[in-house]
Amino acid sequence: MKTKLLLVVGLSVILGACGTEETMSPQWGIDFSSESTSGFAKGSVDQYHAETKTSYIVKTANLRSAGEDTYALNYTFESGDALELRIVKKVPGSDYAFPGDAGGNQLLSASFNGQTLQLVDSKVSILPRLDENKLATATKLQTAEEVVFDGSIGRVPLVK
Repeated sequence: MKTKLLLVVGLSVILGACGTEETMSPQWGIDFSSESTSGFAKGSVDQYHAETKTSYIVKTANLRSAGEDTYALNYTFESGDALELRIVKKVPGSDYAFPGDAGGNQLLSASFNGQTLQLVDSKVSILPRLDENKLATATKLQTAEEVVFDGSIGRVPLVK
């Protein structure tokens, strides 16, 4: 009798935990992840300015909604520096350009350590990796000050 009662209670708990909340993002084709998975990102971004190259190794990264069609792609590096990209996703596709087409996907802005970058011909690509349930990103930012940020960071989670 106790075994049946424990079985019924156990099944009730399991079924109750499996709510109807949608975890799949229709825009990105992967499930949302918890914030704690941001630390599993891998990769680096190189900054080139004049004859100098500085490499930034990612510590955490994530993509989150910042409005209706707007998303913030955040990279925090082991050095403590941070790069944030704002994008608009209006149509299926993985490429976001600056300057972009108002009716399509665009890279809106970028900031490094809180300072807005004056972008010129720049691009970021964000591809779902279904096998990892994460995103792969490739960034090529060029600024009016002739600074270039170029790199790839994978295992980027989509967080709410």
